[in-house]
Amino acid sequence: MAKNADTPAMLNQDFRKWVKHWTGKGIGQVALSANISHSRAYAATAESNLVPRDLLLQIVRAAVPKSKSADDQDAWVRHWTKEWEQRWERIEASSRNEKHPLEPVEPVDTAGELVDTATESPLLPDTRHRPVARLPRAVAITALGPITDPIVREITAEHVYVAPEPIPVGYHNRSPISVYIDLHSASCLPEHREALSQFLAVRVRRTLADSNPDRAAIATPREGNLLIGSRVAEICGLPFLIVRTKRAPRFGFPVEGTFTEGTEAIIVDDLVMGTLTRYVAEILRHVGVTTRRCVSIFERTDSVAREQLDSIGVTLDSAYRIDDDLL
Repeated sequence: MAKNADTPAMLNQDFRKWVKHWTGKGIGQVALSANISHSRAYAATAESNLVPRDLLLQIVRAAVPKSKSADDQDAWVRHWTKEWEQRWERIEASSRNEKHPLEPVEPVDTAGELVDTATESPLLPDTRHRPVARLPRAVAITALGPITDPIVREITAEHVYVAPEPIPVGYHNRSPISVYIDLHSASCLPEHREALSQFLAVRVRRTLADSNPDRAAIATPREGNLLIGSRVAEICGLPFLIVRTKRAPRFGFPVEGTFTEGTEAIIVDDLVMGTLTRYVAEILRHVGVTTRRCVSIFERTDSVAREQLDSIGVTLDSAYRIDDDLL
């Protein structure tokens, strides 16, 4: 696979050739075995459009040579998933930078005077044209009436942010939302971290009822709430795994932590949305960890998280289902 190809068009062309090489079939025929229509597969890899990451990886898995043994098939999928995913990330980052080049930000201090940009981070968000504000606690408490646990509701009410118009949010497939619940910031306070972790640990213990506790582990995406995930693992007395769905520093190996063959990981996070959790489940399975369940406090119903997990046999247990309309 070419390493210097850095455009979506070249990726699409090479990917179609690669599928043909390994399967002897067109990409549309291979896509059908992954429950992807002919037309969608061809449209997604046409001309200069960057093929969606999840579709790319679904077709990679569908193209595995059936003549190989089960172990060899797993190794083949891991190898080519890594190859195509890394190339996709390079091209996506390059395309994003071309469309949205970084501009100098002039951060303002609390006195309203300009701060010396030479000493500030160049990655500060520019919200001057789309102001984001924290919702007043009294308003949030009322809106969060459906949240039946009083402690979760109180903590959440302190960390609800709203935008005047939808803003794309997400690590892989970005979903436009107007209301954001920031339990990462809430978890930075020890008492809030403990309360939220204890709440989740109760649900995890319930999930563990039909599992072998000697083989169980807790897994949380690197981009997720590691503070809560690690504390839940500690409360439940289970090993903790960190799963990187983007760059993995340890020679590209995506799972950090200790596990053995036969380990079953329960994915734990504060909020599930988009395709992030699905990538976590697929990565765990590629390295030999069984994954059937995900436990979270919140689930965004206006994303495709539940459908994405259902499609790969992962059950999502979310305490509360939310969307922009809630607030």
